[in-house]
Amino acid sequence: MNIRASLLLLLALVCYLEVVAAADKLDVVSYHAAVLVKNGKQTSCEIALIDGSSGFVAATCVVDANGAVDTSSRYEVYTDNYGTRKSVNAPILSGSIRVHPQFKTSSFANNIAIVQFSLSGNPKLKIDVAVDHRTWASTKFVRRSMSNLENGEWGTPNTGGSELSRSECAASSGLYSSNYFDFECSTDTLPSMVGSQCRVPYGALYGVINGKMGIGGIYSHSVIQGDSICDSAKTVHYFVLLSNFIAFAENVLGRGVRTLSTGDFMVQSDLYYGMEPEAFARADSELIIGGNVFNRNSGEAMMTANGAPEQENNGNTAGGQTSSQAPNPAPGTSSAPTNPQPTPGNTDSVPTPTAT
Repeated sequence: MNIRASLLLLLALVCYLEVVAAADKLDVVSYHAAVLVKNGKQTSCEIALIDGSSGFVAATCVVDANGAVDTSSRYEVYTDNYGTRKSVNAPILSGSIRVHPQFKTSSFANNIAIVQFSLSGNPKLKIDVAVDHRTWASTKFVRRSMSNLENGEWGTPNTGGSELSRSECAASSGLYSSNYFDFECSTDTLPSMVGSQCRVPYGALYGVINGKMGIGGIYSHSVIQGDSICDSAKTVHYFVLLSNFIAFAENVLGRGVRTLSTGDFMVQSDLYYGMEPEAFARADSELIIGGNVFNRNSGEAMMTANGAPEQENNGNTAGGQTSSQAPNPAPGTSSAPTNPQPTPGNTDSVPTPTAT
């Protein structure tokens, strides 16, 4: 290797180290966050805020065993009051929850729902959603929780964890194997903040791009061996990435979603984007569980994927749209799929709509 090549290599290494150092200095406390409260109790379900009145949440946190919104429960969003230790909260009406039309109770594929709410003061928040996981300089796993729900006090966010390799994630999940651009996975856990001494996964992950950070994904489900996440010999936790569900969110909200990327990335524009089926069947000794990991042994127990034949979600809002009804495109957008990303997933289960 000549001197010029060595200098270029050294310069590239220095630039990389600078990006990593900048990422380490990013403080998640300064990023807006929210958690889901159900029937007056804090859940482990983190809401990835889109703006001051909407966000992504795992569908398993708001549906019943049939995959329809649980209208018998009362939901609230608690936010961090934009960086302070005090919270602002607002109700989430069941009619304002929209579950992804291809959410599968059999495998927890497309485990995404959009929630809408009205916070006091109508804050004009602008939240960046990190997309194109391939370009992230690093990934930050985060667990947020309320230290005192009654007084609206937030605890210090827990950060840490590391992502597994693609082969390690695929070994435990046929769903991941078919849709590796839609997930990240980790085996790292931390003590539960509520209801149990059992360790739990992180609640969300952030992507670092060019020295900035954006919410990139939320906890979806875990693959466990045996009947309990607390006693499982091996547990792998999967986080659904939000990138391919931006168009779905924009359609539901009727407005744009801000994204963070390297600048040349085209977000998946198909409103009906859905994951491919599992590449292989899970072992008889394994379970797929998701939902509220803070309450595994109570009436608010976690959901277990039923392993039934793939069926689209039906009746995903209270008195609202079902999977057989095509959603209306957001104003000024086209509903015709373009699928610009080299990502797995299928869009064939819903007829292609006419562009407006």
